[in-house]
Amino acid sequence: MKISSITCPHCGASYEVAESLSAAGRPGRAECTICGAFLADWREPRLRAFRLIVAPENKYPRVPPSPPA
Repeated sequence: MKISSITCPHCGASYEVAESLSAAGRPGRAECTICGAFLADWREPRLRAFRLIVAPENKYPRVPPSPPA
């Protein structure tokens, strides 16, 4: 099992991706469950599961760096 993460380029939702290296699957495509934007596609016959970890409205806002002293 290979675990990785991916972020939606449109809304910023964070996902965890589990990819089976032994179980057979089929080629496919994944879309963001929040906004419907394209996340990934694959041609290999592998089983993949995408799990929403953090929705964009629950993420901490970006904090700008402090000005140089």
